[in-house]
Amino acid sequence: MGRFVKNQELGQGATSVEIPQVTTGNRPSGQNGQIIYNSTTSTYQAYNGSGWHNISEASREKTIIVDTFQGDGSTTVFGNGSGNTLDGSTAANLSVEPSDATDLTIFIGGVYQVPGTNYTYSGGAITFGSAPPANNSVDSAHIIAVIHNLHKLGE
Repeated sequence: MGRFVKNQELGQGATSVEIPQVTTGNRPSGQNGQIIYNSTTSTYQAYNGSGWHNISEASREKTIIVDTFQGDGSTTVFGNGSGNTLDGSTAANLSVEPSDATDLTIFIGGVYQVPGTNYTYSGGAITFGSAPPANNSVDSAHIIAVIHNLHKLGE
């Protein structure tokens, strides 16, 4: 399993993020921050340094919200009206106001962004250390996917 999450084009400007699927027997040794869908147990699992842990069960699922933005190669702040939505028609705003950066899971072009290292969060805005590249509008390779509420799946 690699370190990339694949963006999928769903048509009409919609996209999704595909979480890698593996069986219990084929799980990788694990690195902090990795998320998989375990097809043996039908659960999402996260690696937290001490092993793989279920973060969802069908009977206790929470709502996951995904905001998608696009970079332009120069903008570093997204949220609170800064940055652009995927279609470029409106300013970027977060659907949910997180408590801190660790309440967000962010990928740019499928590459996981580490809170505090690749971005910070404050007052409704995400600030990246360097500007995300412009979306190429061909294969959506540089979509900024902000995933909310993954931390609540295990509650």
